[in-house]
Amino acid sequence: MIRLANVLIVDDNSARAQQVLQRLAGGGYHAAALADADAALTHARTEHPDLILVGSPAGRDAIALGSALKADASIADIPVLLFADSVSAELCGRALEAGLDDVLALDCDDAELQARLRPLVRLEIMHAELRQRAQIAQGFGIAARARVSGPADAPPALLLIGDATDAARQTLDDIGEIVTAATLFEAEDMLPRRNFDAAVLCFAEEPEGILSFCSQVRNNPRLFNLPMVLLSALPAAEAYRRGATRVLPRDAAPALLRSAVLSLVRRQQLRWSIRAALNDSLTPATRDEVTGAYGRPFFDAYVAARLELAKAQNRHLSVVFFAAPNIDGVRRQFGEDAALHLTQQVGQWIGGLLRAEDLTAAYAANEFCVVLPDTPPAEAEVVMHRIAGVLAYTDFAVREVYQPVKVWVQVGCTDAQPDDSVASLLTRARGNID
Repeated sequence: MIRLANVLIVDDNSARAQQVLQRLAGGGYHAAALADADAALTHARTEHPDLILVGSPAGRDAIALGSALKADASIADIPVLLFADSVSAELCGRALEAGLDDVLALDCDDAELQARLRPLVRLEIMHAELRQRAQIAQGFGIAARARVSGPADAPPALLLIGDATDAARQTLDDIGEIVTAATLFEAEDMLPRRNFDAAVLCFAEEPEGILSFCSQVRNNPRLFNLPMVLLSALPAAEAYRRGATRVLPRDAAPALLRSAVLSLVRRQQLRWSIRAALNDSLTPATRDEVTGAYGRPFFDAYVAARLELAKAQNRHLSVVFFAAPNIDGVRRQFGEDAALHLTQQVGQWIGGLLRAEDLTAAYAANEFCVVLPDTPPAEAEVVMHRIAGVLAYTDFAVREVYQPVKVWVQVGCTDAQPDDSVASLLTRARGNID
């Protein structure tokens, strides 16, 4: 069975651990349960799970175990979530200070459980991708970072959205720069213009489009990682389904809001650091000279390693092809330089519309291949069609061509199968191009 992630549960209450295990299995996660703290540390070092959930481990306080996991450099990148019968501001503050990634109440519904786990799993996937690219880069004589030490040092930028954010501002004012937007329309205008580390939404009366706004942000290829904290009386389960990262009551204790925002800001800044480190492997030795994307030699080595890992761990691996055959028409009509400039722009747009952990390579003339690690085929198809739609509706400005240029894109997608070779995987994906 294909696994979305490997999870370690640490709890000396076997009935509670089994309950959590069953809930995770229902969401597609593979989980193992241990009772002892020392056994959990050993398991983490040898198996390196994607996520660790800590309840009440035998032999050590839960937060102390989380701190020990984070203090070990070999496993410090594994997200650690503390689960408890009840969540208090004091518990969240202690967990944050110890370096844990989140605190979750056991009585949360499945919508919240999945919404809280998913970004933590993707964070570990980013870490794993960094290690993978660094390992491949060594074969090209490149010393790329395999790990990042922590979040960026830059001061956070928070966006407060709504007409009732005064209390939130007082609570969060010393965290970093505060930018305000009184309405959703103002926020929609601000978000594409700069990077924010978190957004907090609080209205005296929720506008009709607040959940649609959450969905739009979550589905936006440039904003989908933005943490959104919703201070609201709306049903939490629906808000989580629509894209909210955290849902708290409007009268949430200031310390609870503060710890929630700080943990999300830290996570977002860590993503920025990993994104920057991922570019270490993109150098003249690995880059395609024409497009600036990864070239075929690096791509071939990368796909071989990724496919082997996916089969060994029963993980998803999706591959998408983008072909732009009408670039040849631009070449015939306007010359080689115009075709080259257009090809570069298409590659940049594809890369810019993907997650940092997805790899884009120049595969052949007028053709790009994208590898999406740990991504189910249904999600990969959504990404594929979204990018194809953006490219189809984009007017490209090409050097020495005094008119907008359109690109006709053909796409194909597949996912890795247990009996695949690199050749069969890529051949099947290219064969699906239409």
